[in-house]
Amino acid sequence: MSMVNITIETDDDGDLYLIRGEETVEKEVKPQGNGAHVIVPKAWTGSQVKITRVTDPDSADSG
Repeated sequence: MSMVNITIETDDDGDLYLIRGEETVEKEVKPQGNGAHVIVPKAWTGSQVKITRVTDPDSADSG
């Protein structure tokens, strides 16, 4: 494992997450039954994923 120095400057008031991963997709969450879902590539079947909400649900309706 190698060490990497990272400098991040942000004006956002939101949280910042650093996640080690293989690939990233950005999708909109769709309603399904009593919950919601995000469709990811079929090739990801059986993989472990992490989902991070980046906007408030109400802000998506106003955009």
